[in-house]
Amino acid sequence: MSDTVTWHPPRAVLELAELVLTGVLPELPAPIELPDEAAGAAEVVLEDAEGTPVAVYRPETGLLEARKPFSHGPVRSERRTPAEVGLEKPVAVAVSGSLTSATVEAALADAGDTPVLWLALVGAGRRVDLPAAALLRAVRELPGAGAVVPVAVPVLADDGGLLERVAAAYGAARLVVPDPHTQLAGEPLHPAFVVERERTLPPPDRRGVTVFFTGLSGSGKSTVAKRLVERLEQVRTVSMLDGDEVRRLLSAGLGFGRADRDLNIRRIGFVAAEVTRHGGLAVCAPIAPFAQTRAVVREWVEENGDFVLIHVSTPLAECERRDRKGLYAKARAGEIPEFTGISSPYEVPLDADLRLDTSRMSVEDAVAAVYDLLLHRGYLG
Repeated sequence: MSDTVTWHPPRAVLELAELVLTGVLPELPAPIELPDEAAGAAEVVLEDAEGTPVAVYRPETGLLEARKPFSHGPVRSERRTPAEVGLEKPVAVAVSGSLTSATVEAALADAGDTPVLWLALVGAGRRVDLPAAALLRAVRELPGAGAVVPVAVPVLADDGGLLERVAAAYGAARLVVPDPHTQLAGEPLHPAFVVERERTLPPPDRRGVTVFFTGLSGSGKSTVAKRLVERLEQVRTVSMLDGDEVRRLLSAGLGFGRADRDLNIRRIGFVAAEVTRHGGLAVCAPIAPFAQTRAVVREWVEENGDFVLIHVSTPLAECERRDRKGLYAKARAGEIPEFTGISSPYEVPLDADLRLDTSRMSVEDAVAAVYDLLLHRGYLG
């Protein structure tokens, strides 16, 4: 292997690297988890979405070195370093979604006479209810602000107090983190968030949404998805992205190793996210066996719309019994390496909105269950 490898990492990795290189963090919270193709390299060049080398990572020491300026990410032109903010011991209030008036008032009362630093959180993995620009505009309308700063702090499985360290870097004496998901039910939202929600969020029947089916080969996901599309086309324009069809066109030439399968799902996710961004309805039906890749697709879609995950949980024995394409037989014979369910794992989704077992229900009932879910959520008017 070459001593230097070029890698386009997930958005969260780029955000952590930027926090370090702009002086917000003294070092990375943990070593970067590198892909197999970068294992053993002395230097890993981190590229952004355009292929611009923004940093060099040295795995042995965990050190980062800046290359080109970062240019991607939400509300890029509005971001400010700690040196540019220059507040002295403010109370930092982190905002990751719409807040009620009562929550805002409580945060201000908690701060007292101390200046408030409102931190608008726009990092990867945050399931916020407003686009980044709208969130920032709303926060700017909140009272008592010593400063308002958007910060791209990604959500990590074990963040080790990451948000507290970011707030401290901006000079905060302490941090308040209102949780928009546990605010008192029935409490009115602060008017600043009401304005932005009305301005930026279309009603559900005009909102972009991706319905993402996942399940083993032979589980029935493509059959259910295609029947669902036929029904949905009566009420909305739908784009269908089936795993096999995408492989013949968008992903022609890719193999079935983990890296290529991940790339195939990311391509499907990218197209679905674009359909969602423009207010369309996308239906996807790949196997998508890995939770991390599904999470990436969810993140992309939820930047501009809604994501509905359907797990077609038909048991392996039934999928293998059907074996319409003869794939399981070839996998058992060793003719197909890394076949999901046989020689490669399927990671059962823990965040599915609906589970369908087509060994226990008809295709018509499965379609009806998904349709009813979408209808209940208002996507179909």
